[in-house]
Amino acid sequence: MIQPPVLDEKRNDKNLTTSSTLPARFGVIGAGFIAGVHGLAAQAVPDQFTIVAASDANPAAAAAAAETYGWANSYSSVGEMIQAEELDGVIISTWPSTHPELIEQCIAGGVGLVLCEKPLVLTGEQALRVWDLAAASGTTVIEAFMYRHHPAIAKIEQIIASGRLGQIDHVRASFTYFNKSMVGTKVDPNDPNRPWRYRADQGGGALYDIGTYAVNASTHFAGGVPTRVAAFGRAKNEYGTSDKIMGLIDYDNEVVGLLESSEVSDTNQEIQISGQYGTLHLPAAWNIYDATTITVRSSIAHDYRDQSRAFQTISDTFAVPASNAFKDQLLNVANVVQGSAQPRVSLAETVINTITMEALAVSLNEREEVDVQIPERVATAFRQSQQLSA
Repeated sequence: MIQPPVLDEKRNDKNLTTSSTLPARFGVIGAGFIAGVHGLAAQAVPDQFTIVAASDANPAAAAAAAETYGWANSYSSVGEMIQAEELDGVIISTWPSTHPELIEQCIAGGVGLVLCEKPLVLTGEQALRVWDLAAASGTTVIEAFMYRHHPAIAKIEQIIASGRLGQIDHVRASFTYFNKSMVGTKVDPNDPNRPWRYRADQGGGALYDIGTYAVNASTHFAGGVPTRVAAFGRAKNEYGTSDKIMGLIDYDNEVVGLLESSEVSDTNQEIQISGQYGTLHLPAAWNIYDATTITVRSSIAHDYRDQSRAFQTISDTFAVPASNAFKDQLLNVANVVQGSAQPRVSLAETVINTITMEALAVSLNEREEVDVQIPERVATAFRQSQQLSA
C-alpha cells in the first residue's frame, strides 16, 4: 500500500479546507512561459482568482515574473512559498518530469488544491501514486487541460447529451504542428541542456506534449474505459523523442478513438465525433482564439433525398462565442475551492489518460497491440465523474 506523505507540522491548516472568501489565492511554481499565460488569465478575473506569489529554482526568473504580472512575492523554494503564503492552491507550470515530486511536496505541505500542467505525470505508476496520495490527504489534484473549460466543449457535451448524434461510434482527435526546430538546426540534439520538449526523459515528444490533449478528448467523448491500443509512427528521432504517433484506442463500450499527433505536420487541431445520426466537427479544439462554429453533418432523410444521389448530407451549425479557456479554467478552480463545483477534469480521468498514453508509447516502440490495464477503482470513479458531468 502506498503511504501518504508526512504532512508538515508547520503547515497552514487553512490550506486543508475550502476557502470562504474570494478571490481564491494561488501561488505559481515555475516562472516560464505558461506561468505567464496563467498570470494574464488571472488578471482577467481578479474578483474570483488571484496569483499572489511565484516560486522558481531561478530566483531572478521568479522575481521577474512577479514584477511583470503584479504578484506580491517571489521565492526560490516551493516549501518556503507554501509556508509563507496563505494559499488556497498552487499552479505547477514546470516541465513534466518534475511534476511528481512537486505534487507530493505540495500535498505534504498541506496545499488544498493543485492545478498541474499537462501531462500530469509520465507513467501509470506515478499517476496511481498521485491518486492514492490525493485520496489520503484530501488534496484536490487537477490536470490543467484548459480546453475542457471552453464553451465549445460544453456545447459539444450538450449536443451529445441531447441524443443529436445518437450512439457514438468513433472519435477522431488531432493535434499536429510543424516544429521547425525539430527538423532544423536550432536545437542541438547533443546538448544535454536542450529544452525539455527535445528530451524523452523530461516528457518531450509528440505524444506527451500535444497528443495528451487528443487522448483526453477521445476518452472524454467516447465515455468509455480504454481496453487496448495500437500505435504507429516514428518511435525515436535524432533527439530520442517520438515526433509522430497515430493511434487507435478501443473502449469497453465499443467506441473507437483515433489519435493523430505530430510535430512534423502542419497545424491541425480538429475533433470529430461520429454517431449513428450525425458527425460533429470542431475545427480547432485546443487553442480557440476567436468565436468558432461547431458543425453537425447528417444524412438527408430518405423521403427528402434525391434518389439519383447517394449519401447526401445536410449540415447544422452552432455558434460559440469567443472565450479565454485559461480564464475559464481558473474560474472553475475558484469554484472548486469554494465547494460550489467539481473539477471539469477528474483525477480518475487523468490516471486513465496517463495509463493509456503509456500503453500507446509501448505499442509504438514494440510495434504490437497493447492491453490497457485500468484498475477497477479508477474505472468506477471515472464512470461516476462522467455521470456527474452529463
